Amino acid sequence: MSFKQLLLEDKDLKFFKLGDVCSVYTGVDFKSHFYRDSGFPIIKVRNIQDGQIITDSLNYCDPDNHPDAMFIKYGDVVMARAGSSGKIGINLLDQEFFFDGNLFKFVPQEDVLMRRYLYHFLLSQQEKIQSLVKGSTIPVIRKSALEKLRIPVPSLRVQERIAQTLDKFQELRQELLLRKKQHGYYRNQIWEPLLGNLTE
Repeated sequence: MSFKQLLLEDKDLKFFKLGDVCSVYTGVDFKSHFYRDSGFPIIKVRNIQDGQIITDSLNYCDPDNHPDAMFIKYGDVVMARAGSSGKIGINLLDQEFFFDGNLFKFVPQEDVLMRRYLYHFLLSQQEKIQSLVKGSTIPVIRKSALEKLRIPVPSLRVQERIAQTLDKFQELRQELLLRKKQHGYYRNQIWEPLLGNLTE
């Protein structure tokens, strides 16, 4: 059964504006002179790769200097609001982070909307999300525009089923990408010495 059929055949299916079932928070701006070599990690747009949070090139700060900063915890969904606007990520790491002013964090009403379902929905809406990007010098997505995005919300049971299925496809995609990289590595290991001999 397709996801469209799952949605349409769910008697509990309703459509909402995103802002009616999910709070959207903007991060705070961290000044570079507050950065430290260690401390509490800060997530930026560059830390969203392939739909997930990565810990390459983290900045750190003293949390006492940023009492208004909000956390990203396990399972939280974020989106780039400036720079690479619309880039989506989910935190699957057993670690908490601050998030800077170029990111949105989504906090759904848990009795209505699952975070994993929301994550996959946002990934599927990249074209619509890109249409919300405004500005020529620094393209940004306005929170008010994002909150008006319409989202189909089936029962939690159907949300779970959809999210689990899409999780499996995403895992398969990651595995295929890894195998492709491995194939390229071993191919080069075989051919480079041989081709090098031809040029000597």
